[in-house]
Amino acid sequence: MKQIFFCLLATVAILEVAHAQNTPLQVFFQSHKQAPGFTHAYLSKELFDVASKHEISKEDWQGLHHVVQNLGVMEILVADSISNGHELYKEAKKCVPTDEFEELLTVRDEQTNVRIWVKAEEAVISDLVLLVGAPQEFVLICFAGTLQLGNLSELPALFESGKTSQLAKISATVSAEFSISPNPASNQITVQLQDAQDVPDRIEILDTQGRQVLSQNLDPLTVQSVNIGSLNQGIYWAQLRTTTGKIGIKQIQVIKH
Repeated sequence: MKQIFFCLLATVAILEVAHAQNTPLQVFFQSHKQAPGFTHAYLSKELFDVASKHEISKEDWQGLHHVVQNLGVMEILVADSISNGHELYKEAKKCVPTDEFEELLTVRDEQTNVRIWVKAEEAVISDLVLLVGAPQEFVLICFAGTLQLGNLSELPALFESGKTSQLAKISATVSAEFSISPNPASNQITVQLQDAQDVPDRIEILDTQGRQVLSQNLDPLTVQSVNIGSLNQGIYWAQLRTTTGKIGIKQIQVIKH
């Protein structure tokens, strides 16, 4: 596995800027995130900052923190005690739209496979997918936002399934659970915070590059409406903050009739 990491370090050094959003893989995420043995999480820079203050080893995640400082949203799906890691790897690989994505790296070390795909225009990578498969391990990580490639040399830490699972589980303990309806939506959404003991504070909408395109203070109500009529059609991320400091992330699709 270490040989794979060294190869990755040498490969990513040739790039300059990266950001990612991987809509074609959402069906895979949705179909596996509730399966036994899997851990799933959305993380924004802000949610990572909160999670990193709760029992995450600085030695393990200091490098990742540098990457996340330039990140909009990261989605993680990880399993580290399974028996069909190779099968899942093959299934996820088929979900990557190869007509749009270029394969940047393919490495096999003993029984472990690592692949990286990107979608790029000129010097800018618009999508990045990291996929790892081993007999008892599986890791799928998708990035949205702006990643400085000088920092991507620290991404191999993400490939350790145990550490990735730890990050996902801890982020779940400090994240705010909420729902959005309807989704897809066109002009207005209803936001409902699941924890009746917490109070909504603010909602922010991020585009696929992690840039804030809408921000609105919320009333201290569990259920309330948010006007999104100013947004163009496309995929966005809704980030809900609460008065207790929790942060929740949900993907939202905006359609225009």
